[in-house]
Amino acid sequence: MSAAIELQSVYKRYGPKTIIHDVSFSVDKGEIVGFLGPNGAGKTTTMRMIAGFTTPSSGAIKVAGYDMVSDNEQAAEKLGYLPEHPPLYDTLDVEQYLRFVAKVKGVPARSIPDNLDRVITACRLEAVVNREIYKLSKGYRQRTGLAQALLGNPEVLLLDEPTAGLDPGQIQETREVIRAFGENHAVLISTHILPEVTLICKRVAIINNGRLLAIDSPSGLQQASEDSSRVSLHVSTPVDGLREELLGIDGVQSVSFSNVAGESGIVSVDCHVDAREGIEAAIARVTAAGWNMHKLERQQPTLENIFLRYIGEQHREAA
Repeated sequence: MSAAIELQSVYKRYGPKTIIHDVSFSVDKGEIVGFLGPNGAGKTTTMRMIAGFTTPSSGAIKVAGYDMVSDNEQAAEKLGYLPEHPPLYDTLDVEQYLRFVAKVKGVPARSIPDNLDRVITACRLEAVVNREIYKLSKGYRQRTGLAQALLGNPEVLLLDEPTAGLDPGQIQETREVIRAFGENHAVLISTHILPEVTLICKRVAIINNGRLLAIDSPSGLQQASEDSSRVSLHVSTPVDGLREELLGIDGVQSVSFSNVAGESGIVSVDCHVDAREGIEAAIARVTAAGWNMHKLERQQPTLENIFLRYIGEQHREAA
């Protein structure tokens, strides 16, 4: 079977400016993929191209096997989309709005009541089902937007910042809805919130400045980036010769120094190291042999510092 979402060498240009650069990835049925990047990275532009709101300048996008440019209507029938700002009609109440969206999506009239019951229950909208949308809190508006995306049981679900504006309880409920839907559908979630991808996503695609930097499982990214581990020290000055001694240890890849705020005569030393065992002890022995050491700690790679590492590498390459 072909992927439910497939991007092949996608570019997006506005005049002479290229916004999206050669982005390629896929999402399979039964898979939740996190689309991770800082604000302005190109996530929303890419999501809008997948949803068919704008077309790529070059490359191909397929949804459920249909080309989003040449077979837009067929592809749209397979798609549920929650944009960053849900497309709500404020003068309708929640049930009226969802019934209208179901009709627009072509849900058979006999199936609309069951569809409404399913999405209202899944998104915990029972308490506001007869309330006008303009009276809803931001959290309930976000849930209503998610409910409209789920109508018609689409094969593909696109969610752009789906938990924006929700309180912690609502975020947990929304995650459960997405996790359950993702068991038998393809879900792409755009977010800049790192915990989102670690909790519900099978894979993570990292994007910045319109370029796809990496795509793998959270654990795979962590395994591939173990050299983002570091050992941090606080050492009394002077530190002459310490850099050379530390770089002589197998597994120490780089060493940087910085002053400790409010601590005169104390220097912070960051050693970027690989994953080998015992490297903290080796660093401690070398340092203690010639300098006064006040603190040592090992920081294991997390998705957050892996993400920042990829972003930092891109900035260095651009420079």
